[in-house]
Amino acid sequence: MSDLLAKRLCSVALSVLAVSFVGGCATNGSPAGDEGQMPLADSEAAFGYEQTEWSKPFWERWMDDARAQGRASVTGGTAPAAASAQAGSAAGSAAMPVAMRPDLDGLRPKLGVYIAADQRDSLSAYRLMNTLDRYAAANGLTLVKPNELDEAVGGSDACGAATPMGCPELLGIFPGIRALLVLDVNATGGGVAQVRARMLDTDFGIEYDAVSTELALRAKTLGDGSDVTVWSDHVLGTAADRISIAPWFAHSFALNGEDMYINAGRSSGLEADSTLAVHGEGSVVRSPAGRIIAWEPGPEEGRIRIKQFVGQNVAVAEQVSGRMPTPKDRLTLVK
Repeated sequence: MSDLLAKRLCSVALSVLAVSFVGGCATNGSPAGDEGQMPLADSEAAFGYEQTEWSKPFWERWMDDARAQGRASVTGGTAPAAASAQAGSAAGSAAMPVAMRPDLDGLRPKLGVYIAADQRDSLSAYRLMNTLDRYAAANGLTLVKPNELDEAVGGSDACGAATPMGCPELLGIFPGIRALLVLDVNATGGGVAQVRARMLDTDFGIEYDAVSTELALRAKTLGDGSDVTVWSDHVLGTAADRISIAPWFAHSFALNGEDMYINAGRSSGLEADSTLAVHGEGSVVRSPAGRIIAWEPGPEEGRIRIKQFVGQNVAVAEQVSGRMPTPKDRLTLVK
């Protein structure tokens, strides 16, 4: 089926679940049982996991392994984000190779990028989005663009907010973004724009500080080593590092008879017959300052298997064992 059909399908599913939402956040609905309906996750139930000590051995085990591998490139060279952080905005620096930043299993989490409608159609916004799109795969990410985010929120009554910025939990369920990057783009003249970027972790409710950068966005100042290239690669690398506080996971968002729809597909790196484990609770690891720095999956409570794909971003799965997942459950790949 086409991506258009997939979008319509998901819009209908979210509309059916709209009664579970109040003020842009989800509330617990009825247990999954009616065909085509599943309750969306309550934000506190989904994100308020039991805290563990920040010095738990898992912290050393996970972060030493996952982040080190997440930053490594296939070619064995310096990670693009590290190079970008040191490069600053020097337009005359050497061209940087677009080296892949692999996930542990070749999976690509989704990063939503949102630019307000009144700024979205400017040349500055076009150039930013084109460059982010170019470098997303190099940083192990799948990009979800502003119009797609608007469609996910505006295509149903599931969120009371006027823009996707007010519905991060909903966007974490569908289209399934792991983080939301909000860009405020203001042209200051002479082909220069002031870009303010802030990021939200949609699953764990983390809000990161905003950063403003002045970028030269004239056509002749684009390309490898330019302001926008260095900035884009650095922002995407930072997003990938922040997302890596947890292994890749997906959510289910609706039922189809005895099967279920998953908010990830081929574009995320899934394959037919992939098996996913269902995790309910889990443990977050916090720094001494209280910030979430890692997540450990809870015990496996069931398994599902990918049957087919609906477009590039949605999959249909069947239950294999254990209990059926609900939208608040996190689904991890079984190795």
